[in-house]
Amino acid sequence: MNIDQNKIAIIKHCRQSLLFHEGEAWIKNSNNTLFDVTMGSLDGAEICELVGIYMLHLLQNDIKDADIGLYRDDGLVLINNANGPLLERTKKKIIQIFKNEGLKITIVTNLKSTDFLDVTLNLTNGKYYPYKKPNDNTVYVHSKSNHPPSVIKQIPHMVSERISKLSCNEEEFDKAKPFYENRLRQSGYTEPLKYIEKSNRPKQKRKRYRNILWYNPPYSKDVKTNIGRHFLSLVKKHFSQHRYQKIFNVNSIKISYSCMPNMSNVISNHNKVILQSSQSQGSPRKCSCTTKNTCPLNGNCLETSIVYEATVTSNNNTYKYIGLTENTFKQRYTNHMMSFKHKKIQQCHRTFKNYMVPQRFQQTVHHHMENSTKSHTIQDRREKVRFMSFREISYINGQRPYYK
Repeated sequence: MNIDQNKIAIIKHCRQSLLFHEGEAWIKNSNNTLFDVTMGSLDGAEICELVGIYMLHLLQNDIKDADIGLYRDDGLVLINNANGPLLERTKKKIIQIFKNEGLKITIVTNLKSTDFLDVTLNLTNGKYYPYKKPNDNTVYVHSKSNHPPSVIKQIPHMVSERISKLSCNEEEFDKAKPFYENRLRQSGYTEPLKYIEKSNRPKQKRKRYRNILWYNPPYSKDVKTNIGRHFLSLVKKHFSQHRYQKIFNVNSIKISYSCMPNMSNVISNHNKVILQSSQSQGSPRKCSCTTKNTCPLNGNCLETSIVYEATVTSNNNTYKYIGLTENTFKQRYTNHMMSFKHKKIQQCHRTFKNYMVPQRFQQTVHHHMENSTKSHTIQDRREKVRFMSFREISYINGQRPYYK
């Protein structure tokens, strides 16, 4: 796949991000440019994976006698029987590869033991065991929290399975488990952690999975009714003799409860609504156009409950189009513009084909608002303007419309 330089420039430009703090834009101190991918961006993890795959490709082509692994922004390189000078040359080569791509990297060489993610790897004795940062504060979901019972029940087992996989043997597991058992007891769990032997059985071939429909009702301890049981009973009752019984049955529909928002989310959402409402109490916004000079209503396109008039020319003929809308004029104007371009949308409107307003009904049209009245003339030149309802013309003229 070949990508020309113009597309590459567009992609790089779209990756630039703006970062604001207290009303001020932040830029990099080094080169006074925008941020490429900001921390916490919606697709930051995906971009990191793509960049990592590309860098692995470059490293494997230039460094042949090494095993290289990468997870997000952490990498690990293993070189067998390497002396100090060889490791130093390899280090400089890796730094140069990253520098050619506009990236920086920090490398520590000649290590016999290292901490990678959540595991410690020791090349001297060939052991590995769980690793946690010194300031790590591990917290588990409390046993009395408002979560489905199946989730609460599986937490001690999942912790045991994870620690067992990160330990090379039961001895290392016993050294690490007191910390995690203490954290579990603080969360209300009394079940002790047990070492789970690693299975040496070969992986089975991938089986063909059935098409499963999942029903995810929210779970709450305040609800005493067994929602899942009643739902499956209704499925069995109404679809046992139905023609869609092969699709909707107790074997193809599974129940999986979803969690309700916790108190922190409830409070933050409530505060967000209050703050937004207090900020919106200032002067109302009158225009949403990015370019004010192109506003169809001279900076008042967000006015609501209006009657408007448009002068329409088609094949050297001039017509007057008069309409009213309860929504903003911007929404009505956008719908008209869409109907000019798409024939499918034209069928959704009551056409103006037979309801043309004659010259004797032309008059000055005002915007009817609660506190003020403003006069505007809207002119638009299009070849196909055919939209006006019978109710609109009757409302404006006060009598039956004129038929062309």
